[in-house]
Amino acid sequence: MNVFLSALLTAALAAPAGAVASAADEFKDAESVLAYLKAHRDDVALVAEGIRHNADRLAPVASAIKIVHLAAYADAVRSGKVSPRERVKVSRWNAYHVPGTDGGAHEAALKRLKPGATVTLDQLVSAMIEESDNAAADLLRDRLGPAALKRIAGTPVGTFNGEILRAFAGCRLSADACLKRHVAGHRMTPVLPSFERQAAWAETVNRVRPAVLRDVLARLAKDPTARKHLEWPMRQPGADPGTLVIGTKGGSLPGVLSEATYTVRPGERPRHTVLALRRMPERTWFSAMQSYAHQRFMLQVATDPAFRARVRAALK
Repeated sequence: MNVFLSALLTAALAAPAGAVASAADEFKDAESVLAYLKAHRDDVALVAEGIRHNADRLAPVASAIKIVHLAAYADAVRSGKVSPRERVKVSRWNAYHVPGTDGGAHEAALKRLKPGATVTLDQLVSAMIEESDNAAADLLRDRLGPAALKRIAGTPVGTFNGEILRAFAGCRLSADACLKRHVAGHRMTPVLPSFERQAAWAETVNRVRPAVLRDVLARLAKDPTARKHLEWPMRQPGADPGTLVIGTKGGSLPGVLSEATYTVRPGERPRHTVLALRRMPERTWFSAMQSYAHQRFMLQVATDPAFRARVRAALK
């Protein structure tokens, strides 16, 4: 989860019935997602086997951009520029955190890892992917250098928390300078704006071409360092790697949802799928965050050829 998501969902769940998505725009299953995509073609990007809808148009992808950070890390490990065992002070990691802006991801990562004074760089990367901790992503970006991420994404990849501080905490400097001041101890506290203002901001950050994201994902599906992190769902109760292996990184910001996922069935080649939704109405976005129907849609696109053909036809 990402900026302000926890507070927004709390408000939605406490809101009157009129704030809940209507039957016409509710994300409740794969079929409803398909209907939405067909009705909002300009605000949808889907890249899958045989489907390249808005694949080369820059799209906001929220935390799905973190697979670019992961790719830069995997490259640095392979080349010997960094070691997964490198120690990172937890106090430094905490300094990158902006409380109340990541849906509790940072706190959840600390709870899972139970660190002492330090964590390894690889544990930091796991927090970036598994809990989607923005502080971990920004610290890793500084460790590897922005140029390493730009080479992979084909476009500059900014700082998560620096953008939040500039947009909502009154910082008038560049996003990188805002974050640098925050890390140095000049702490700033964002003020929660309306959904509409957050959604307008979400359109401007973490933008990448979905086709590039899918190419990065396909490369990472072959990399042992990256797979260990992307396949974190396989460590959850009920996962059965003998039936289906899933590697994934999703993202959400108000009005924006994204997923970059690969699936592997025994004896079959991997299927790589990227979905990016933008300018989602508030009601629709809330329904998606409650149902996660877009994830079931992606799984069906990857594993059901007949459904994939229907999607391809709907987006022509």
